[in-house]
Amino acid sequence: DKACDGGNMYGCRVLGAMYYKGDGVEQNYSKALKLFDKACEGGDMKGCGVLGTMYYDGDGVQQNYLKAAMLFDKVCDSGDMVGCRVLGAMYYKGDGVEKDSLKGVKLFQKACDGGNIEACEMLKKIQ
Repeated sequence: DKACDGGNMYGCRVLGAMYYKGDGVEQNYSKALKLFDKACEGGDMKGCGVLGTMYYDGDGVQQNYLKAAMLFDKVCDSGDMVGCRVLGAMYYKGDGVEKDSLKGVKLFQKACDGGNIEACEMLKKIQ
């Protein structure tokens, strides 16, 4: 808690994960959401990714695919290939966003080129 309050965004994300899972503290999605949001705003892209997943799944928040897509796009743009793969899947399937298979494939390729093995496996399945 002190690390997060002191500006350590990794600390905010770790604390958020504890509240999200109820690990050592009482599970509290609202606190987790605030901590992941703080971490994300502070530049912790893994925090943004978890926040995107919460909005995508409607976990403790109202489901919001557009917000999830925007967060995954931010993660992808930062160079985190997991964000590119997840966003690619959303576009490829039209899952919460307007279907754009070509954009999905390009995002899978970007993620694969960046070393994300799951994205490479997805490309093999669709070729």
